[in-house]
This record gives sequence, structure tokens and C-alpha cells, in this order.
Amino acid sequence: MKLKGIDKFREKTPGYPGNKVALLLLRGFVAAILAYLFLILFDILPRLLPGIYFLFLLEPILPVVGSFIIGTIAIRMVASMWTRREQMKAEYGNLAYQKMIPKGFTGVMIIPSVILHAFTSIRSLPPGSPVNDLTTQFSQSLLPLLGITGQVDIWIRLIFSAFFVIVGLLVIRSSVLTFGIDYMTVVYLYFPEESEVQEHEIYSIVRHPVYMGAVILGGAAVFFRCSVYSIIFCLIVYLIFKIHIRTEEGELIERFGNGYAEYRKKVPALYVHPRNLKSFIKFLNPKLR
Repeated sequence: MKLKGIDKFREKTPGYPGNKVALLLLRGFVAAILAYLFLILFDILPRLLPGIYFLFLLEPILPVVGSFIIGTIAIRMVASMWTRREQMKAEYGNLAYQKMIPKGFTGVMIIPSVILHAFTSIRSLPPGSPVNDLTTQFSQSLLPLLGITGQVDIWIRLIFSAFFVIVGLLVIRSSVLTFGIDYMTVVYLYFPEESEVQEHEIYSIVRHPVYMGAVILGGAAVFFRCSVYSIIFCLIVYLIFKIHIRTEEGELIERFGNGYAEYRKKVPALYVHPRNLKSFIKFLNPKLR
């Protein structure tokens, strides 16, 4: 099946003809893997260097700091598509988008490493147990505090996390199929004169369905681990998208004026009102449209 909008994307990236476009994907995957490895290394640094006392003291906050560092790098790379647009267009003209998309796409691909980190059991990482008891406590399920233990704890976390993983992936899948690769890769940020106003029903429910899908995946991690760390990591994911939305919507307000500002007041950015659940479910299943 040919993805919607792929021809427009290829038209605007002539430097990646044919299968060469796979280089963008490869670059993104490598960056994501390296980012996740950095997060793991940051987590276990005190275990690798157990004799350093200040690492013992810092161990409980290192996973949070690592996620914040990677999240900041990702959001700066993605935001550069917006903040450097005019400079790059002045310098490269119609090739500005092609010059910037590798950086922006790499930033997007790094974000899942933060989400995957939220699914990770910090206390179970090799080469051994955490050196600070707080690290272990922050990585443990909070459900036993409610009297839920053993297999019940595990099954509750698995069932709820699986549900949110499926919903998050379906939201992202439906968004790509509905709006196309060209819109997902912000081709029209650099070629606004070629864009069309999107009037799909989902935009009357939530302003940023793809970002919401990613946040839902972060929420799945909360249920999967149900730990202090997973909650904090999910909040970092949420913060990443909230910060980026401010950058993106600044450009949209500049392009569409008060109309978009009013729309923003009426429609939530990253969640769906219960009254719109029926329309939301229809969006997830193309057969119901």
C-alpha cells in the first residue's frame, strides 16, 4: 500500500531519491538506539563506579536527569524546523526543507527512547542492584501501597498498559493514514502555499492527535511499571509535547490569525472530552468512518 503524501514528500526531498530515503529512517533509528543506551548508561553509572560517593547520592535522580537531557535534545532538534525556517529558506531556497528534515526527523525518533525508558525497570538493570535504596523504591510498583500484591499487581499493570499501548499506536496509525506523510513530516511548514486546510472531524476533538498518541504511550508506561520513575518519565514526555506545541502553534496563529487562537480555546491539545469518545473511536477504526 502506498502511503498518502509520500509523493509530495519525495518531491520536496530530491536529495533522497528512490530507496535513499531509507537513510533518513536509518539515521533516526540509530539516534533512537544511541539515546536509549545513553539513558541506560546514565542509570547504571553509580553501579559501574560504586566507589564514588557523590554518584551514590545522585543515583535516585540520574534516571530523571537522563530523560530530561534526551528530551531537551529531542525538542530542540524538532523545534529547529520552526525556529530556523526563515534563515534556511533565505540561504537555501526550496532546498531548505531538505536540509532541515534530517535534523527534525532525528529529533522525532529520539522521543520514543524516553518513552521506552519509562517502560524500563531501573532497579533490574545490569550489572547489579542499585547502590542507593531510594532508586529501588522509586522503581517499584506503587500498587502494593493500595494492598494489591503478587499476580494481581502484575496482571492489572499488564492489562492496562496493553490497552493504552494499543490505543496510542492506533491514534498514530490513523493520523498517518488520514493526513499523510507530507503533513506528518511538516512539508507545508516550508511550502505553506501548497497546503490545504484540514477539516477532518478529529480536529474538532483534539488539536494534535499524533502528539496525543505519543503521550498515551507514555501513559501506558505508567501502568506498566506503576512506579515513581514511570510517572515522572511520562510527565517529561507530556512536557516535551507541550513545549513543542507552543512553538508549532505560534506559527499557526501567525498563519491563520485569530481564527486559530479561538479554535485553540475550544479544542484540547492532548486529550479527548468524554462526550467525544464515539467520534474518537470512529477515528481509530477506518471501517467505521
